Amino acid sequence: MAYTLQAILARSGALSEPQLDQLKLVPLLGGVDLIPLSRDALKAYALPFLPLTDEGQQDLPSTLAELCERLSVQGQVAYVEAEFFGGAGTQARALYSEGKAVGPVVVSDSAINEALRYIGVDKGGAADEFDAIGLGQHRNTDGWLT
Repeated sequence: MAYTLQAILARSGALSEPQLDQLKLVPLLGGVDLIPLSRDALKAYALPFLPLTDEGQQDLPSTLAELCERLSVQGQVAYVEAEFFGGAGTQARALYSEGKAVGPVVVSDSAINEALRYIGVDKGGAADEFDAIGLGQHRNTDGWLT
């Protein structure tokens, strides 16, 4: 079974409605907000689909980096993507704060958990931060909008 995720994550309240423009905000467990970069959002903002995990790029394309920079002016945000099929796959993350990238883009098996720790997620009694906020709830990014 396939799993894909392309989203921006932030602590609840870190993003304001005017910043979001046409993007949707989905509240998750643990005080985290998710902005799903759905097919419609990718088209509206001329963003690429999974540029790090699917296309193998080393850096975020400028349109995606600019969106993350704009959204991070008021707080920390994390751009994340994941692509899995039949148990094999990978994850990536890019971190932003105060309108700037924080460190390099990372592609690794733990990239999303690292991003979640960056924005302050504590796994508590869950297996990891990914499970603590319920990111396995939907199998693809568009599922977060239903």
